[in-house]
Amino acid sequence: MNQLGFISKKVWSLKAFFSISILYLILAKDVYSNNWVWTLIATTGPILCLFNAKEICNVFQPGMFEIQMATKHSFSKVLMIRLIVFGIFDLLFLICSTIILSLVKETVIWQIILYGIVPYEIMCFGCMYILNKCHEENILLYSTTWGICLSSIIIILKISGVELFATCYFAIWLVFGLIAVSGIGVEIKQLLKKTGGNLNEISNGTFI
Repeated sequence: MNQLGFISKKVWSLKAFFSISILYLILAKDVYSNNWVWTLIATTGPILCLFNAKEICNVFQPGMFEIQMATKHSFSKVLMIRLIVFGIFDLLFLICSTIILSLVKETVIWQIILYGIVPYEIMCFGCMYILNKCHEENILLYSTTWGICLSSIIIILKISGVELFATCYFAIWLVFGLIAVSGIGVEIKQLLKKTGGNLNEISNGTFI
């Protein structure tokens, strides 16, 4: 648990402020299938994930390995702790939002879960893939670009008149979600394997 102190308070503040702001905006609007509320919910996940990606990238900065060794934790354990902590925070936000919206707006719970978590999963998958495949210091720039592209795709489809949040697209959302979950599992496994075998590179700042 002492590793939680290494997570920037600024990141927690940004995530909390953003989450509360989004929830307020959603509660202030009427919810129906073809309005912008569902688009807002869908784009919230990638942005929350981007906050996580920034902090995860800090783990790979030169000199971080020595700090983590001094605290008697393995590099892979530190990485997993941060992934789990951020995952729990975002999951709690999703659960709270689902409960509040289902009570206040009388919306269907599965809709909130599906439209909120699938873009988040896709964003996570992309960030993990970038983390595994890219070996440059501007990896955060790639993750940010991926997040902007994903959010832009959702917004462009909405502007184009595609009813993404109609029940007829439920199966498509579900399939993309399952693919993303599988991809995340594979990428996390590869990342942990890589971090276990490249400690010298991380220590010297050449891993990324």
